[in-house]
Amino acid sequence: MHLSISRASLLQQVQHCQGIVEKRSTKPILCNLFLHAENQTLKIIGTDLQMAISASVETKVIEPGETTVSAQKLFEIIKELDTDKEIELKTKDSFLVIKSGRSRFRLSTMGTDDYPGMPDDDTDMSFDLDSQQLAKMIAGTAFAMSNDETRKYLTGTLFETDEKLGFRMVSTDSHRLALVELALDASLEAVKCIVPKKTVIEMKKISEEQSAPVHLSLGVRQVRMQCGPYTLSSKVIDATFPAYEEVIPKQNPRQVDVSCKNLDQSLRRSMIVANEVTHDVRLTFTSEGLQVAAHNTDQEQAEEFVEVDIQGPETVIGFNGRYLRDVLSVVDTEQVSIHFRDELSPVLLTTTSESGSKYVVMPMRI
Repeated sequence: MHLSISRASLLQQVQHCQGIVEKRSTKPILCNLFLHAENQTLKIIGTDLQMAISASVETKVIEPGETTVSAQKLFEIIKELDTDKEIELKTKDSFLVIKSGRSRFRLSTMGTDDYPGMPDDDTDMSFDLDSQQLAKMIAGTAFAMSNDETRKYLTGTLFETDEKLGFRMVSTDSHRLALVELALDASLEAVKCIVPKKTVIEMKKISEEQSAPVHLSLGVRQVRMQCGPYTLSSKVIDATFPAYEEVIPKQNPRQVDVSCKNLDQSLRRSMIVANEVTHDVRLTFTSEGLQVAAHNTDQEQAEEFVEVDIQGPETVIGFNGRYLRDVLSVVDTEQVSIHFRDELSPVLLTTTSESGSKYVVMPMRI
């Protein structure tokens, strides 16, 4: 293999592919990237056996060939090379020689016979959507994924399609829930799959970077994404997602419309003295407005006031302030609507322009 390529093109592709590769593995070849040069195209693949990413980039192929090389070392070298100089890659004996200007490196390689490569397509249904729409949907739900590995089904995001609801994404850690849906013109079959957190984050990175449409394929065993030069394939979590629709409050008699900016600023200031573990804050809904308060075991306290128009009796609800701020950080409207029943019932947050977005936050006793 022998080729010449711009540093910017190579760095971008290698960065995405090496991002999923394990730095240490019981199978050394899984620490490598697969490089295949042919027909003026360099194809790069990285995998951890659960997920795989391939990237294709146009290049000047002097001699076709393929090899595998340390993902981390290749990325670190390319990142440090001069930005305005071409990079030359050439295999010689059992090494990959990297040249750029007067810099020269030699890395050990391994054969390609044992490299897993990209898995075959094992999905059931596909559709297209805008890459920025996908990135926005992931941003609006990813924060609610759980880190509790004992409940694996909560550590990912539910991707769901239906002829009526379109495409929906749902995440929950049992303390809060985020739901975003998108109406699509295409006729969709009913498919549900739980996509692992690592895969969801990689999807977001690629979607944010690319302007090309996303071709998304879902199945009971695999999710697959194609966008620009990238193809991402991942196994899904083999579990049943909770019946999330039962958690979403259907009848909350009281609603408060509040400025996202004002509420977030009040929460941020109040949480300076809140408990460092529970981040608990107290929201008091009165006829005069909304009071935000917090205190700690040192008897320090904070009180804030946010102007809102509200009717009904005074209601005091405790929250984890971080959960509320997570929601406020992903909505892109000036106001958020808070729907509630009483001090102990789940609270629903919605926005006026994003009718397909719903956020549920469980109250806490304080």
